[in-house]
Amino acid sequence: LTLQSGVVRVNCIDCLDRTNVAQSVISRWMLSRQLEELGVLRPRERDAIAQGDPACFPPLQAALKQLWVEQGDVLSLQYAGSQALQTDVTLTGRRTLHGLIQDSMASVQRYVSQQVYDTSTQDLLDHLTGHKEAFVPRTQPPAPPPAPPPSLPPPPSVPPHPH
Repeated sequence: LTLQSGVVRVNCIDCLDRTNVAQSVISRWMLSRQLEELGVLRPRERDAIAQGDPACFPPLQAALKQLWVEQGDVLSLQYAGSQALQTDVTLTGRRTLHGLIQDSMASVQRYVSQQVYDTSTQDLLDHLTGHKEAFVPRTQPPAPPPAPPPSLPPPPSVPPHPH
């Protein structure tokens, strides 16, 4: 065994989904290197796993891909309000029509979530992480009560009409 000598940090600030795809590729590469170091894989097998070849240890490849799809969904639900986008890329390594349709539906769900829930979710996350001292939901202040109708002057007195 060897001592870890570094850390890979991936943070694509404008796209949670691309970050997850990148991390899944890095994890596949790292797993292949670790299994080779342990003597489980030969260099040819290491390269096949690193490249995502589904013919090389199919159960391992499927489990790793499924792990990253699920992880992407959990993070995406927390931060974006929908399942992760580009899961077809994580599972198959390429874009598919089915994936594009799923991404379109998830994008609509994200838009609605952003319009309805994001403000209070951000307040809660800020509070939980210590960025705000008190959790105060952002709501519209209550409308003031309606003003009473102005009092009307009494009707003018009309003298009786002579007959």
